[in-house]
Amino acid sequence: MRELPMVAGHLALNFANTIDDSEGPARFDHIATFAGLLSWSMRAGAVSPECGERLQRAAAGQPRAAAAALRKAHVLRQVLSRTFTAVATHSGTATTYWAELHPFVKDAISHAEITPTTGAREYQLAWPHSEDFTAMLWPIAQAALALLTCPDLGRVKRCAGCPWLFLDQSKNTSRRWCAMNDCGTEEKIRRYVARRAERRLR
Repeated sequence: MRELPMVAGHLALNFANTIDDSEGPARFDHIATFAGLLSWSMRAGAVSPECGERLQRAAAGQPRAAAAALRKAHVLRQVLSRTFTAVATHSGTATTYWAELHPFVKDAISHAEITPTTGAREYQLAWPHSEDFTAMLWPIAQAALALLTCPDLGRVKRCAGCPWLFLDQSKNTSRRWCAMNDCGTEEKIRRYVARRAERRLR
């Protein structure tokens, strides 16, 4: 099992991408367990290491609550994947899935605090340390809302080589791959093999 790359450039999209090789033979769900969910959340910055470690210890004594939180995380992932895939492929709109996403956003806002940003006269949402097993979902849901309501939504794309989503931050919005050294490399190899085969037939 490889460590899951985070190539989407956005927290909500990276969360949607937590199934590796989702349509291939090496399919692996990196948040199939609550421990996996916590590990990913700490790597992604959705919870602090201190909060993650506390939740891991608490989960040992409350397995049913942790399992319920994991199921909720899987629902959120599915909603985010469907929402942003529809946006990226122009096969639908975010409003189609808003009723499913709204409860997660509402829960995130209800637990949020407003804090000043460092060195600027601006404010941001933040979440205090919590014993709630779904705490990592709050910043993810809020990030999804922020993306849905900003001009960058038009930069959301689906990889040309796999189902992963990413935010195209290139200057001319020409990025096609989730990662050039992954799907991009595989596509280059396929094209090279096809060209060689074509030359042999001439």
